[in-house]
Amino acid sequence: MTSTTCPISDEPVEVIPTVGDYAEFDCPSCGRFRISRTALKLVAKRSRRRRETLLDKARADAQGGDGIPFIRNIF
Repeated sequence: MTSTTCPISDEPVEVIPTVGDYAEFDCPSCGRFRISRTALKLVAKRSRRRRETLLDKARADAQGGDGIPFIRNIF
């Protein structure tokens, strides 16, 4: 795993290796989540509150499957 900053909280995080068109992070504040590469490029332009709202929505949508929140877009 490599280290970087969380795209939501800006805290240091571990990046979990993936094979898909997304990045996966394990943040002490945000928990484990995925974000599409497109959303990852655009999310930095949003306020921290907006980024947190996106993660909250992804958490709500994460029912079923593996339960890992996935931010697919930022709109």
